[in-house]
Amino acid sequence: MGLSVPSDRWNKGKQRIKILKSIHRNERMDYEVLNKRLDTQEDLIHSIIHELTLDLGKAPTWLEFKEGWNRKMKGKQRASSKHLTFNQWVKEFIDDAHNRLNGKGKKISHRTIQKYKTVHDQLCQYAIKHVGHQISFENWNRELLDGYKRFRAKQGISINTIAKDVKVIKMWLKESYTTNLHDNRAHMEAYFSPKQVKTLKVHLTLEDLTLLEAVKLPSKGKFGQTITALETVRDLFLLACWTGVRISDLKKFPELIKDAWDDNGGSCPEYITFIQTKTNSPVKVPVLDAAQRIINKHNGRLPEAINEQKMNATIKKVLELAGITRMVETPSTSMTASKALRKPIYELVTLHTARRTFATNMHSLEVLSVNELMSLTGHESESTLKTYLNIDRFETSSKASEKIRKALNQVAA
Repeated sequence: MGLSVPSDRWNKGKQRIKILKSIHRNERMDYEVLNKRLDTQEDLIHSIIHELTLDLGKAPTWLEFKEGWNRKMKGKQRASSKHLTFNQWVKEFIDDAHNRLNGKGKKISHRTIQKYKTVHDQLCQYAIKHVGHQISFENWNRELLDGYKRFRAKQGISINTIAKDVKVIKMWLKESYTTNLHDNRAHMEAYFSPKQVKTLKVHLTLEDLTLLEAVKLPSKGKFGQTITALETVRDLFLLACWTGVRISDLKKFPELIKDAWDDNGGSCPEYITFIQTKTNSPVKVPVLDAAQRIINKHNGRLPEAINEQKMNATIKKVLELAGITRMVETPSTSMTASKALRKPIYELVTLHTARRTFATNMHSLEVLSVNELMSLTGHESESTLKTYLNIDRFETSSKASEKIRKALNQVAA
């Protein structure tokens, strides 16, 4: 407990502080509180020893007791980390996730931790409704996993979201297996590696961006109230389309551009330099003509971004108003229907589409190398950048054919 008691105040027989009637009332109350704390600590010691004895099948060693004591002091459910149930282990994993590092040596993101919590909550609901008891490490097999997938599918969850759920469960089973919590190798089986449906990731063309910038958006609502959300979201979205920034950095743009505007003598800067939130690396982004028009329109004082979810819903409305409504075909991600779907492009657009739009349009101009484009988008690898590029294979092969023909004609000449 880190406290000292004078030897003449200590009762060796009872291992408690002597409480004499002669001492001051306040001091006597303090000693009573300390004795109650000692009672609690002693009860905890007996509880830990009892729990460890049952789990280990023998009296715990000093080191085993010390580990159990430390775990209980940290609020862990069980004294022995080797005897956690699947549910208990997952809870501890989630609680400690903010201290863990991912495969790239970076802290686990808030969004990833939220995904862990969602999967755990869904597993608990599934166990209550369909299993009838808590799921154990040994329970995991194809039948249990298929049942969970059907449970999620009935909620209208897409194949890809369910596949991400399975990926999380597989990771949990692998982590717990490597620490000798169980010997179930189900996570190594092929059924624990579900394939995701490759969905259509759209981007807006240069012509689309021209339409989007030119559209006159309503400034009054149905009942005559002033509305600014449509124009705010349109302008911020366009700015992202012409700079390629992530949403986390776009949210910082009002302050960044204000400072850059003021530093440039009250006029639009040619470049914006900042540290990227996700990668913590510096980037220098050119302010192209379209981006300059947006910044000048607001006199260097951009509106603040609203809630991301609301912005995603609003940009769809704005695109529809701008007439960007062409139909596109996208694979079905439903567990029950496999037929491809036809949707207007605006339904598939989110804030993240802006980054894909910038990367694809800049690449199509054929004036930048991959490394130069990466320096603007902040991608850490060429392979990651390529996932953002909507490159038409037929168009690419046609260009390649023309280059070959031209080269051969030059050789022949």
